[in-house]
Amino acid sequence: MTRKAAWAGVSFWAALMLGAVFRSEKNGLFLLTALGFAVIVFSALKGYRRHAMVCFIAFAVGIALNSGYTHFVYDRLIAMDGKEVTMQGYIKDISQIDGNYDRVIVCGKVDGIRTEISYVLPFGDMQYYDEISVTDTVSVIEDGVRFESGSYNYSKSVFLQGGYATGHYELSGHSVNPVFRGIREYRDRLFERIMSVCPKREGAFLGAMLCGDKSEMSPAMKTELYRSGLGHIFAVSGIHLVIAAAFFGFAVGKIVKAKWVVYWLTLAEIWGFAVFAGLSVSVVRAAVMMTVTRSGYYFGRKSDGLNSLGLCAFILTASKPYTVISPSFVLSFFAVAAIECVTLSKHEEDGKFGSTLRLSAAVLFMTAPASALLFGGVSAASVVTNLLLVPLCTVSLQICFIVLFTGGGAMAAPLLIAAALPVKFVLYFSDKLARFDFSYVFASSRVMLFIIIAGSVLMTYGCIRIRESSKVAVCTAAVLAVWCASTNITRVLDNDIRVTVLPDGKKSAYIISVSGRAYVFDVGCKGRLDSALQHQMDRIGIREMPYAFILDDGAVTAAGYDADFFLQPDIVFISDDIITADGRAVFLNSEDTADLGDMQVKSADDGFVVSYEECKIFLGKGKMEINGDMIDISGEKRPLEFDGNELSRI
Repeated sequence: MTRKAAWAGVSFWAALMLGAVFRSEKNGLFLLTALGFAVIVFSALKGYRRHAMVCFIAFAVGIALNSGYTHFVYDRLIAMDGKEVTMQGYIKDISQIDGNYDRVIVCGKVDGIRTEISYVLPFGDMQYYDEISVTDTVSVIEDGVRFESGSYNYSKSVFLQGGYATGHYELSGHSVNPVFRGIREYRDRLFERIMSVCPKREGAFLGAMLCGDKSEMSPAMKTELYRSGLGHIFAVSGIHLVIAAAFFGFAVGKIVKAKWVVYWLTLAEIWGFAVFAGLSVSVVRAAVMMTVTRSGYYFGRKSDGLNSLGLCAFILTASKPYTVISPSFVLSFFAVAAIECVTLSKHEEDGKFGSTLRLSAAVLFMTAPASALLFGGVSAASVVTNLLLVPLCTVSLQICFIVLFTGGGAMAAPLLIAAALPVKFVLYFSDKLARFDFSYVFASSRVMLFIIIAGSVLMTYGCIRIRESSKVAVCTAAVLAVWCASTNITRVLDNDIRVTVLPDGKKSAYIISVSGRAYVFDVGCKGRLDSALQHQMDRIGIREMPYAFILDDGAVTAAGYDADFFLQPDIVFISDDIITADGRAVFLNSEDTADLGDMQVKSADDGFVVSYEECKIFLGKGKMEINGDMIDISGEKRPLEFDGNELSRI
């Protein structure tokens, strides 16, 4: 049996995935099902008996690991909800909220359980890897209106959070890892240098691509890059490590002749850069794979990509089994698996362009189902951007690595300016590309999700088995055309009006959507929910946002649309009589009616009244009304969806 580690790794990963998705509630059923399949294969297919045994054992180990972690770690931590606890540990990450408070991730032990807890603490003399003791009342992290914090942190094995600056902390004055602290502080200084030298958008892109820090990227910019298929380039992963290792190895090889010294120095550089980039799942996966593949020579074994990937599944999830449902983990593993499968199929006749096209298509189709499930859509433009724009990003990244390895001295400024030039073109082209209907395929319906999954399975097999790269190109174009046509047909047929509500205490934001078109209402939120509105529009497949309505501070809120919304409204109706610089804002008083063709909107006390056909909806602060039926939404903590014709929750 060849590639035992690959077979075992996939089975282990599948067990952890099922356990994490279903919160360990059906682990017994999954184990019995796997046993049944293993017995059938063992009895019916003699040539695959060893495969059946290896896969079942790995699957059983995965189920056992998930069950044990849930019982001994997750359940015990969740039981601390609402209790005051003291945590001893070190500061793993720091991010500034404002000038007064920092969000701090502390890694340590609570009641003998090793975990991580998120705290908001007063701004102080805190540094990475400082020893710290925090006493605070903790609560379970739950999904909210602005962000699905519970699901996001669950995949990172962070389950608890402290109050907002309610805790008491003490620093011991010692650092648990001065070397790692120095690397992280150097990253922050380099990020600040990039932002001070480069223009805002180009600097934000370079900072995210090199340092893994996306704090300066606006929600609109992130949406643009995801839709154009460049979202992966600023998630530090394999391509970054390959470039860094190649650059470093070449330079060191010119100075040091002993291969074993170069090997160990390169490994140190690989893991040093992983720390520099924040030890994200994708970069750790890449570091582990590069370590395994480069170590094969010293153990007398030929390296194998799929075996290395299987070993990564064991190594990365052994201490944190829920990591397998992290979007970066899932997409990173599927992408690498696609590359390895295509590489093993050995299409030597492709040529450089044909090989790149085949790899790009394989990565797209292998990751498309996961992208559709996790983010509600797939970037069909990624095949083009991987061929045309990623090489330019690679040039910029190589220049940035010169700055990184030379300490950011006197030559840093001109080098960073040079690195920003290709990025400027990339951002311009990606913005234009992202606005085409065919660039992004929404999976907002079950029909579209099925079409995307079916097409992806067929084309993944095709990218591996079809010999001529020209046929791969034709088939890829055909599948993408079917996807784009299907999503447009689905959008036209979906003519039901839907009301999406984002409650924020006594204030609210709303989306009224129909056939891929949305009307946005900010009722007292003053732009604080703009990024959440953009996220919801992506989820329900919005292509157009012709009008927006703002109650309270309309001019200020409208000014923030450029950074927060990828889709820009043609007209913004505001309830205060203020002239705005961009000319989009129109004053709407209580006596006027905005006639939008298929619906009419009128300003009212503390809200707006929307009328269409025989339906009348009042959108207010913390409450809404459909045809006279009132509902109080002020106490809701999650987004809500209602049928636009009657008060029925979707």
